[in-house]
Amino acid sequence: MNTRKSSGDERRERLERLAHQALRELPPYRAPAGLEARVLAEIERRAALRGGAAGIAEWPAAARALVMAGCALCVPLAWLLVPPLCAQLAHALSAPGVAHLVDGVTGTSRMLVGLVQLAARLVHMIPSGWLFGGLIVTGAVYAVPLALGCLLLGPRSKVHSV
Repeated sequence: MNTRKSSGDERRERLERLAHQALRELPPYRAPAGLEARVLAEIERRAALRGGAAGIAEWPAAARALVMAGCALCVPLAWLLVPPLCAQLAHALSAPGVAHLVDGVTGTSRMLVGLVQLAARLVHMIPSGWLFGGLIVTGAVYAVPLALGCLLLGPRSKVHSV
C-alpha cells in the first residue's frame, strides 16, 4: 500500500494551513451596533405572533392534563351517542323520498369504481419505463422553475435580513 502523499495532496494541505493561518490573523469581526437589539426585537415579535398557537408541548402541565381529560371523556360520550345516531340515520334513509337519492349515490359510487378500474388498467398497459420517465419529467417541470425563482429572486423577506 502506498503511504506516500502525492504532490497534489501536499499542496492542498499547505494551502489549507495557509488559509487557516490567514483567518486566525484576522481581527475579530464586530457586529453592527444595533444588531443585538434588532435580533431580540424580532424574537419577541415572533413570540407575540405565535401567541396561543404554541405547540401543546409548550403548554403548562395543567392545561395539557385538562385537554387529555377532555379527550378521554369524548370516548365514552361517542360510545353512547353512536347507536342512537345510527338508528336515526337508518330511519331517515328508509323514508319514502330518500330511495332515489340512495340510488343516485350507488350509481355514482359504481361510476367512480369503474373509473378507478379503468385508470388501473391504463397504468398496467403503460410500460414502467414510460411511467418512471413521466415522473422524472413532471418533477423537473416543478423543480426547474422553483430553482430558477430561488436563484433569481433570492431571499426577499425582511426576516432573513435581521
